[in-house]
Amino acid sequence: MGQRGGEWDGARADRRSATAPAAPRPVLHAVGPQAVWVPPGQILDVAGHRIPGGMFYTGRGLHDAHGGTEPALIDPGLPIDPARPDWDGGSLPYWPSYTQILPGARAAYLAWLADGRRYAQAPIGYVFLYFYGLERRVLSDLQHDGTVRYELATIAAEVRRLLGVYGENRSFRTYATDFLAVLDLIGDGSGTVAVPDEPPPAAGDCWSPPITLRLGLGCFARDGEPVPVEWARTWAWFHPAIYARTPQERCPDEFRELFAIRYAQRFGDGIAISSGSRQLTVGYRPASAGIGDMTLRMQVPDVLEEPAVSARLRDLVGSVTDDLDAYSRWVGRHPDKRGSLAEAALLPMELLAGRTGQVDPLRRWCEENLERGLVDATDLIRFWETATPHKATKAESVGLVQLLGRLGFGIEPDVRMGGAPLSAGPAVLFQCGPDAPTSARPPYLAVTLLLHLAVAVGLADGEVSAVEQEHLVGHVRHAFQLTAAEMDRLAAHIRWLTATGVKLTGLKRRLAGLTTAAKRDIADFAVSVAAVDGVVSPAEVTTLTKIYKLLDLDGGDVFGRLHDAVSGPVVVRERVTVDDEYRLPPRPAGQPARAGFALDDAAIAAKLADTASVSALLATIFVDDDPQADAVPAATPQPAAEPVVVGLDAAHSRMVRLLAAKPSWSRPEFDRLAAGCGLLPAGALDVLNEAALDRLGDTVVDGDETLHVNTEILEGLLG
Repeated sequence: MGQRGGEWDGARADRRSATAPAAPRPVLHAVGPQAVWVPPGQILDVAGHRIPGGMFYTGRGLHDAHGGTEPALIDPGLPIDPARPDWDGGSLPYWPSYTQILPGARAAYLAWLADGRRYAQAPIGYVFLYFYGLERRVLSDLQHDGTVRYELATIAAEVRRLLGVYGENRSFRTYATDFLAVLDLIGDGSGTVAVPDEPPPAAGDCWSPPITLRLGLGCFARDGEPVPVEWARTWAWFHPAIYARTPQERCPDEFRELFAIRYAQRFGDGIAISSGSRQLTVGYRPASAGIGDMTLRMQVPDVLEEPAVSARLRDLVGSVTDDLDAYSRWVGRHPDKRGSLAEAALLPMELLAGRTGQVDPLRRWCEENLERGLVDATDLIRFWETATPHKATKAESVGLVQLLGRLGFGIEPDVRMGGAPLSAGPAVLFQCGPDAPTSARPPYLAVTLLLHLAVAVGLADGEVSAVEQEHLVGHVRHAFQLTAAEMDRLAAHIRWLTATGVKLTGLKRRLAGLTTAAKRDIADFAVSVAAVDGVVSPAEVTTLTKIYKLLDLDGGDVFGRLHDAVSGPVVVRERVTVDDEYRLPPRPAGQPARAGFALDDAAIAAKLADTASVSALLATIFVDDDPQADAVPAATPQPAAEPVVVGLDAAHSRMVRLLAAKPSWSRPEFDRLAAGCGLLPAGALDVLNEAALDRLGDTVVDGDETLHVNTEILEGLLG
């Protein structure tokens, strides 16, 4: 690599710098018959100005790469005009040269040098004129003057100082930063190219991968060493095919921490890079017009965009970003509430473990009250910042129960499972595992609503029979194929129902508003659940009779409906214990044993198919008398003449308009909203987001357990 441009073929690249040699006493170095380089630390008088610090060329006859005069050369024989110095630099051309600028500009430039090159308001042209000399000393003189190697560290320190003063200028910042990278590669000039022990920071402009990053990765590949996590994170930041999304920029600390945890989980000590055949070449375009473009060829592979590793990095960054998305959105909406439990509730599990100061008081309260189970919800709500004292909105309740679940606890009622938002009064705390449901499947929702109705009719005559509940719960476990985790929650739900008491005031009023056909559907569904195993207990008959009466239906029809629901005669019996004196006689010899009862899979499948519609019907009678402000709006029919949203049919257009009612929706709310529009929730979500991406370049609904509406995109769809 010479003054006229070319290549530097690095002898070898190493991540450890060699020991810096002792510098000789600074003296003027001849760089031509009539020109010298003033080394660092020297003081020299030039044209009446005493210039400290050195690091500039002076004299005559020093040529640049094109045969002209070196732009940075200070010719003391040229005139200056100290009476009219060009302090504003208005006369400077784009590429200034000392021999070509006006006498007033020379006077101002020499005065700036003599002042220590520190005046922050100096025209950037004077800074560049001085910088040209530093570039030439490294890129040209080093090739034939061994003493330059002793100056490299001082020159690098000077460039960093200049960046501290004049770095606000974008052009100078770019050139100076690239020049520092070249100095890092050259190291001490002995042929060993030094790479910093630390990677460049993963911040700022991510479009231009730093030279030191490319070289460091090449060294890891060449030496067969795993890439440390900080190098990997910087690699991902500057990788041309990996784009930084909002969570990475809005929550850099959380991203860094989660990236490090998952990087270690996936790659142990670090990801391994295969050494490719392509060698690393680094181009450098000097600021000085007197030096040609340079190419630095390093003896390490160029692995920045190695396909296999790039794909693994992209997957890791995507995983971390996706899991921080809900947290990032919350931070964006509530920048003044950092450090709250609401914030912690949205953190990925790995990060939540480190927020002991935030969550430990809540964890201790749960552990202390777990055995008792029945708690006052007010004590729990106190841990959360709510808009109304002793009462949580749906959104606030969702956040709290989500956090409880991640700590290993559940609470009834749970708004995600079809329950009411938390408010003052009894609640049931129980332990749950990682497989605990976070939304109510239609079978579970139907069971809870039927139990709600059963408890309501039981309380109507002053008591709730445990036997009445026991048999119904036992049967629905099989009828609806509930999971063990759902059954655990169902037990807590039953305890909550009996503790709170389900009042018929208002329930009767809502039932009265149903059509006779709707009441019959509810009654038939209750019968089918009770009769699913072919055996109906007297307690269940009692409960069904009460439900019929509550629905203004004839209780005498229960046996008839049970007969229709069961293949064969209805078996109604109590389970009793008998002694030997009253044992049933043995079966006569030769009489075959009656086959055991087998569940009718076809009947169960048919009943499950009806579950969603019956659940929706039951849900309408258990609406809170005091509606929450964030309640789900009814999906009322739209006028036929109402225009549809561009790219969507009438049903999906209706759903878009209903989504505008509030900024976030729980998963059960969204599911009910979709059902009200005659749509399947997952399919509707895909259709809406695809339409938004096609038209506006972003999704309209994002999230998992809580779905957030992008209001700007929504307005764009509706507009």
